[in-house]
Amino acid sequence: MRFQITTAVAAALAFTACSGGQGQSNVKAPDSVAGLTKAQVEAIVKEYLMREPVILAEAFGELQRREDQQHIAATEANWAKLASVKANDPTLGPADAPITIVEFTDYNCGFCKAATPWVMNQVDDRKGDIRVIIKESAVRGPNSELAAAAALAAQRQGKYREMHVALMKVPANAYTSENIEKIAKSVGLDLARFNQDMQSREVKDHVAATTNMFGQVGLQGTPSFFINGKYVTGFDEQGLNSLIKATREQLKS
Repeated sequence: MRFQITTAVAAALAFTACSGGQGQSNVKAPDSVAGLTKAQVEAIVKEYLMREPVILAEAFGELQRREDQQHIAATEANWAKLASVKANDPTLGPADAPITIVEFTDYNCGFCKAATPWVMNQVDDRKGDIRVIIKESAVRGPNSELAAAAALAAQRQGKYREMHVALMKVPANAYTSENIEKIAKSVGLDLARFNQDMQSREVKDHVAATTNMFGQVGLQGTPSFFINGKYVTGFDEQGLNSLIKATREQLKS
């Protein structure tokens, strides 16, 4: 009986399966399976799935896993574009480092704030084999755009790292013009030049372009990291450290 039920389940699933992810199949479902009518098969499937709901959970889990794999592959396909440094992209570490970390970040993201010390530790590693490219993706709205513009304006005075770290210490959604100006002053910026650069078309266009890139490459949250082309979503410190280690070992071989 179990074999008959399993066969019926497989057949019933085939009735509703999509073909290669391209929409519904044009193949007409058979009217009967092993002597059973379609209505009888559907009744058996319903009873079976009600009794064994874990089957559905496993099926949906496998579907999610496959979709995640496809998403990762599609995102990683953008690596060449992501690792290509634009004129105004903030970079930290040696330009010729064999390991490149690209981080999409947002100042209103709590996990981005938590990740900042880890990112700076990679730059300061004595091995000197890591370069970090930070993408100021202001995906959380005008408040984030203001902070991103402030960081890029500070870069024009050679103070990007100091400003970036200081901004990350500010509570989320506290990026007012007054607070940002206080931070700029604390890191030693020329305030007149800083305010002018923040309002410049070049800085605003840079923030907009990086924010658009976030969506174009299929990212869904911050922080998002790429390490020599491998994509890591969120701040998984252990996972990131393991990937750095594996990348170093791969480079040695």
